[in-house]
Amino acid sequence: MTLPQYFYNIDVHTHDRNPDHEAIVSITPRDSFGDNPWYSVGIHPWEADEATAADWQKLEAMAADTRCVAIGECGLDNKRGPAPEIQEAAFRRQVLLAESTHKPLIIHCVGCVDALLRIRREMRPAMPWILHGFRGKPRQAQQLTAHGLYLSLGTRHNPDVPAAVPASHLLHETD
Repeated sequence: MTLPQYFYNIDVHTHDRNPDHEAIVSITPRDSFGDNPWYSVGIHPWEADEATAADWQKLEAMAADTRCVAIGECGLDNKRGPAPEIQEAAFRRQVLLAESTHKPLIIHCVGCVDALLRIRREMRPAMPWILHGFRGKPRQAQQLTAHGLYLSLGTRHNPDVPAAVPASHLLHETD
């Protein structure tokens, strides 16, 4: 499945609650979504071990809101957060939520590309996956887009990446 066209014309990932431009604001189940026209909601890998049953229940309810256009920021982080198996369990749960709500997944991935691709092969998702804040090299960007992932580039990205991958798989963010 491809991304909705409007994803190409807006900031797909910000934490700024009052952006002066059209953006998808990333929030958690413990946040309110306020007046934001669009948001994504997820449990960040750094906080995967702190999520309560109530957090998971609220995540599912918020994901059903029409203003929620993506699930996440969720993912895997090899440098920070709880044990990898805890992060992976939380990530898999959010992959399933993205699939059931038919919404793209916004992913935080630090040092875990192999694990991310393994999970993708195992789960075979239909919904698009967006790797946010991509700062890797062109070769890794090519690997990820070859597996169907979209890359969201912020202000600090490798300047050689945009020329190395299809424009249809590049997005913009301000996080």
